[in-house]
Amino acid sequence: MGIVKVTDLLVYGYHGCLKEEAVIGSEYLINIKAWTNIKKAAASDSLDDAVDYVLLSDIAKNEMKKRANLLENVVERIITESFKACANIKKLKVCLAKLNPPTNSDAKSVSVSLTRKSK
Repeated sequence: MGIVKVTDLLVYGYHGCLKEEAVIGSEYLINIKAWTNIKKAAASDSLDDAVDYVLLSDIAKNEMKKRANLLENVVERIITESFKACANIKKLKVCLAKLNPPTNSDAKSVSVSLTRKSK
């Protein structure tokens, strides 16, 4: 079993429960870990046998364009679409962090992570 990672994908989005967040937006970091059997891809040297990190990045960026109140909603959509697009994924973890969130504290970020096995 191997892992394909997309690390610190920086995306701008308009998620949050506050009206201002829908207008102003903020920066987000997305981290994706996809567990897969890399043996076939290693032997064939073919992208068809691998988990395509470009595809994972594109799915994450596309789902970030769809506004949501909660980060949980966005993470769920990224996972669902990733499993649909890539049958080679055995398990997936997505972490979505909102940078400089509007809180009553000096938090650098807030994040939501979800890990799911393929069905």
